Amino acid sequence: MSFEGWQECEIGDYFDLIPGYAFKSKEFLDQGAPVFKIKNIKPLNVKYDELAYVSESYLNLKSKFIVKKDELLISMTGNRIEGTPETWVGKVAYFNKEEPYLVNQRVGILRKKGDSQVSNKYMVYKLSTDEMQKHLISIATSSGGQANISPTQILSTRIKLPSFSTQEKTAFILSSFDDKIELNNRMNKVLEQMARAIFKQWFVDFEFPNENGEPYKSSGGEMVWCEELGKEIPKGWMLDTIGNCSSFLSRGIAPKYAEVSDKYVINQKCIRNGELNLALSRPHVSNVSEEKQIRFGDILVNSTGTGTLGRVAQVYERLNDYTVDSHVTIIRPNLKYGIGYMGCLVKSMQSTFENAATGSTGQTELGREVIKQMKIIVPEQHLIKAFSDIYHNFCEKMVRSQQENKVLTSLRDTLLPKLMSGEIDVSEIDV
Repeated sequence: MSFEGWQECEIGDYFDLIPGYAFKSKEFLDQGAPVFKIKNIKPLNVKYDELAYVSESYLNLKSKFIVKKDELLISMTGNRIEGTPETWVGKVAYFNKEEPYLVNQRVGILRKKGDSQVSNKYMVYKLSTDEMQKHLISIATSSGGQANISPTQILSTRIKLPSFSTQEKTAFILSSFDDKIELNNRMNKVLEQMARAIFKQWFVDFEFPNENGEPYKSSGGEMVWCEELGKEIPKGWMLDTIGNCSSFLSRGIAPKYAEVSDKYVINQKCIRNGELNLALSRPHVSNVSEEKQIRFGDILVNSTGTGTLGRVAQVYERLNDYTVDSHVTIIRPNLKYGIGYMGCLVKSMQSTFENAATGSTGQTELGREVIKQMKIIVPEQHLIKAFSDIYHNFCEKMVRSQQENKVLTSLRDTLLPKLMSGEIDVSEIDV
């Protein structure tokens, strides 16, 4: 490591820390001014799903607690090293939006002092290194099973900084990886939205293209009354159940987890926003039957607990030695050419799943037999195939982007400690 010419300082030499405001639970609303809680602060980046909201009047009343573009957010409560990096105390994220977001208690805003010669983007990478994260965890105090770190502890933490020019070059290199990852994520969201829009147009509004390429229903396509649905559906379509349209439908296993294994189990955390995040799966050493090995096209449904129950994702890559735990249901479509159609259909049923859950608050369950008996519309075969071809094309692109993101993340994480330690000198690099 080479720190020649680097300046040793405290974080507080360059930054102030503003702890978030202690909003009361009764102040949170379904919509309004967005509020970042600890769960929204992830390593390097802020997550914008599952936001809390308060009255927009707080934007004026509590303006001190609004995070500004290019500022950093730090989690002041979390887990120690035995947790995952996603839950550690001391996680640091970069905020890059113009819109006003308020900050809840135990989330701190790191706000640069005046014209300090420090790059905020550089600092988010600096504080996210394994070395710095472990240091912040080590100085945190414990209370009720949680680790807490104070503003004084954060601001008195000592770091070494290169010249401002080197900081900017380093931040540019690392953020180039993150910018491409974010672009891939945005593209995937657009593709998913397009797939859902086409699905709605064809199979909800019944405006699929007829033999002349015209929208079926509005062009006078023949409709018939479906008594069970209480509405008209296109002639030739029929009603069936998810169970009859599946070759396999079952909950997963009760896994025996391991530190290291070639076998992985997918849990409810892996399923969010219609996507499957395999990075959150866990290694295990349990025996798994052939049927419960995840296959291409399998649809996974979260089946336990308020807030997570009903979330759906579809497997669109070839996985080896992956299964799901007992809180997730596997639906394996058997419709000919129906993998794409069934995937989009089941994704559209989240509210149906939520309403069908039984049990007390926090302990709700979506039974396998309940899913099996749920009614679905089965279009004519040529439409199922035509839509599945479109959806398959979209999903292939999304999977390629996800795989590229894994490579980009690995490269960034490999470079990060080398750049932050001065092992790689970027002073002569032209960016």
